Amino acid sequence: MPKSYFANRQAGFTLIEVLVSLGILAVMSVMSYQAVEVVLGANERSRTDLAEEVKVQRAWQIIGRDLLHIRPRRFSDGLGKIEDAYLTNPSEFGVRFSRGGGPMVRSNPSGVRRIDYKLNDERQLQRTSWAITESPRLSDGNTFTLIDGVKNIVFEHLGPTGYSKDWPPINSSLTKKALPRMIRVTITLDDDRETSRLFPGVVRD
Repeated sequence: MPKSYFANRQAGFTLIEVLVSLGILAVMSVMSYQAVEVVLGANERSRTDLAEEVKVQRAWQIIGRDLLHIRPRRFSDGLGKIEDAYLTNPSEFGVRFSRGGGPMVRSNPSGVRRIDYKLNDERQLQRTSWAITESPRLSDGNTFTLIDGVKNIVFEHLGPTGYSKDWPPINSSLTKKALPRMIRVTITLDDDRETSRLFPGVVRD
C-alpha cells in the first residue's frame, strides 16, 4: 500500500475525535456562560442592595430633620377641627405633626409646615406636607415616597410615664400642644431587615 496513504490518515481527525472535541467545547461554553451569569447576577444584586440602602439612609435624613424641627403648633384640618401639635393614628400607622424651619414665603410667612407620615397599600412609606396656612380639604399637599417594601414601621414616644406608640398617650392629661421628649423610630423591610433610630424630642408638657 502506498506510503502516502498512511501519512494522510495520521494528519487528519476521525469523526469520533471531532465529536468528542465539540462536546468538550460545548460543556466549556456552558460552564463559562453560567460563570458569567453568576457574576453578573451578583453584581446586579449588589447594585440593587446599594440603591436600597441609599434610599433608607436618605429616608432617615428626612425623618431626622423633620423631628428635629417639630413645633408645638396646632393645625386646622379644614373640616372645622383643630388637630393637636403632634398626634398618631391609633387604628393603623400614621404620624402627623407641625414642623418649623421651612422657607418663610409670603404664602407661609412662619415657615411652619404640617407633616404626615403613613404607609400606603403598596407598603410604601410616604411623606406628605402642607403649609400651616393650607387646608387638606383644599390641597393634596406635597407627597413623595421615601422607601418601598416596608413591612412595618413603629414610632414610640417618650412621655411622662414612659414610651407609648400612641400620642398623646391614652388617658394622659397632656395639653394639645404637648410634644414627645424622645421619639424612637423602627422600620422593618420586606426582607425582615430592621433599622432603628432614636431622636430627641421637645419637652413641652
